[in-house]
Amino acid sequence: MKKLIILIAMIPLFMAGAARAEEQMAYVIKVTPTLAYLDVGEAVGAMVGANYTILREDGDDLVMVGKVQLVRVDDHFSIGEIVEMAEGETIEVLYRAMALWKWEGMDAMGSMSKQGVAGSRSMVGRRSFHLLAGADWGGNAQLTYDPFSTILTDAKSGNAWSLGLRLGQAVAEQWRFNLTYRIGKGKDVTQLAIEADVHLAPRGYDQAGFYFGAGVGVQQLSWDPPGNNTGSANKSGFNLTLGVQVPEMMNLVFEIGYQKVIKFDDMIDLSNVRTYLGFGRSF
Repeated sequence: MKKLIILIAMIPLFMAGAARAEEQMAYVIKVTPTLAYLDVGEAVGAMVGANYTILREDGDDLVMVGKVQLVRVDDHFSIGEIVEMAEGETIEVLYRAMALWKWEGMDAMGSMSKQGVAGSRSMVGRRSFHLLAGADWGGNAQLTYDPFSTILTDAKSGNAWSLGLRLGQAVAEQWRFNLTYRIGKGKDVTQLAIEADVHLAPRGYDQAGFYFGAGVGVQQLSWDPPGNNTGSANKSGFNLTLGVQVPEMMNLVFEIGYQKVIKFDDMIDLSNVRTYLGFGRSF
């Protein structure tokens, strides 16, 4: 959906044709075995983590020879780590560079020729981290106690704010293993969780698009009951996730999911629907 919105917004530029597209491209100004220096910087919107395609001219066409991910951005130039190379190609000074989403958009509108990157470097083994923030909706975290016996009598549905840190590693071109640490704070119950799950990204680990996930976790629930009642418990659970990732934009992710947590005392049920927004990077 995000790529579709971008394409619609870029239609006036596409109508200008290849000549206008060339004005939007930068140049490679220096190359090392692992890095490419581009004459594009913060002044024109470049940012750390963005992906750029490296292009060479082939007659009237442009051919993609590789991709770089920006690791340093100054006012007027950037340094990018070379993350993909086409078989038999090398990056040279004065090759063109264009933001990946612009290049893919122009190809979708038929403005330019684009050749696939055969034999590009595998994504297997690449790691990532994401900082997540969002909310857990519908967990029974509002507790009611009998004022005389101090016994828990009811647990009503409520919401909780939540923060998380996710560490991931690609185990195949489309599969990613994740270990996620989360803390959720409801009205009366705090939830600490460690979750292990697997994500499937049909378009690939480094491409914008949807991903699907499933996993298991351990939850530590804690609350402050009156009297001498127990105020903590460890429970297991599982989770399902649907998300959208945009690797070329600071590795942004948005996801919605369902988390099932085993009940405590047949009343405290922290199972919830959750929504998260996150950002991070791959390395």
